[in-house]
Amino acid sequence: MTSKHNEEAVLCRLVRLFRQSPLLYLSDSNIWTYRGDEQLKLTLVDVVSDHQNFINRAETILVAEQLVLPRTFYPLAFTGWHDVDLGFLLPMLIADLEKRKNALISLRDQADEIVGRRGSGDDKAAELVREVIASVEGHLELLRQEAGRLKNKPAVVAS
Repeated sequence: MTSKHNEEAVLCRLVRLFRQSPLLYLSDSNIWTYRGDEQLKLTLVDVVSDHQNFINRAETILVAEQLVLPRTFYPLAFTGWHDVDLGFLLPMLIADLEKRKNALISLRDQADEIVGRRGSGDDKAAELVREVIASVEGHLELLRQEAGRLKNKPAVVAS
């Protein structure tokens, strides 16, 4: 496989990793959420915004290189998440993002191998994947902080 095809595979995998994520599903589906913890909602909106930015950047590189954009879909299992409390979903979102981070590390290694074969340090795909990993690590830390905050938050009893 040529390095251009390998780079295309890396970028397409990056797009799929985020387009098929539960975080993007929550955003795209306009799921109704219970009133309450606005801080968690705002944190999730920020994380999703960054993930959408990664998708846009990867797709921009694919289009510029005249490569095919990947087709994506959401797993059917996500549809069971309607009307579920975000605090309840948070541990699942964190676990899912951890798995995606591990997949990104594998992608980084694949992208770095492409750069090594070409003998060039100027590779947009490898650079983007490294940036995404650093950002996802920050997102995981934010989500873990939110989980800790929710865990320590006193329960509100309805009168």
